[in-house]
Amino acid sequence: MLTVEQTQGQHYVLVLWGPGAAWYPQLQRKKDYLWEFKYLFVQRNCILENLELHTTAWSSCECLFDDDVRAITFKAKFQGSTPSFVKMSDLATHLEDKHSGVILIKAQILELVFPIAASQKIILNAHSSLESIYSSLPNILYTGCAKCGLELETDENKIYRQCFSCLPFTMRKIHYRPALMTIVDGIYKVCVHVGSKLVEQILLNISPDWLNRVIAPPSEVTYRMVAADLLHSLLAGSGAPWVLKMQSLFVLDENSYPLQQDFSLLDLYPTM
Repeated sequence: MLTVEQTQGQHYVLVLWGPGAAWYPQLQRKKDYLWEFKYLFVQRNCILENLELHTTAWSSCECLFDDDVRAITFKAKFQGSTPSFVKMSDLATHLEDKHSGVILIKAQILELVFPIAASQKIILNAHSSLESIYSSLPNILYTGCAKCGLELETDENKIYRQCFSCLPFTMRKIHYRPALMTIVDGIYKVCVHVGSKLVEQILLNISPDWLNRVIAPPSEVTYRMVAADLLHSLLAGSGAPWVLKMQSLFVLDENSYPLQQDFSLLDLYPTM
């Protein structure tokens, strides 16, 4: 089951059946990208009183590039439906209302978790020393497709494999790994997905391939030192709260019980 959005703030369920279920891995890797689905079956869910989309034997899907005319046309309409302002909320109210959409929350950032392998992860919080954060930074980088960010594996000759979804585009780039951020507002805590680009923004847009560069010779201060200090300050227990702009998603059952709740970071701002 996927959650799709054709109009800002209006979410629909798309159920993958049969051959359509094989699309899941590539959709998961590019879940923030624009996709075109064809030949779907639409039916009304009488219990939830909303529309559901289902794949059929004739269905197809295609990830659209940014310069595709279909993508340009869609984004113009989609972004035109974005509200001009977002109301500030608090976590307690939002978790009670269970509304999907874009929200602003003022909260303390407690922890960042970077998955680096199936069973390995790097955990950074107020207990992490500046030295441990500094030593962890190379491990939160990976080499991936420069277009979609897919992590690229190497073959037996240590040559990177291609990203077949983006062919003929073959450029590679070093990325920060996405993270899971834990925030707290009062007595309420939630985990927020932070994409690679937002991790870079938190680090004041220090490119991951600049970390070992010296900022200004003859100084010996590197960008890696600055990035470690930024993360250390961000996660300090006595630090000021941040204003977080997030996309929230709630999937509810017929009794309004949340079957799924997800938060994704869109932007963040320091409080004065």
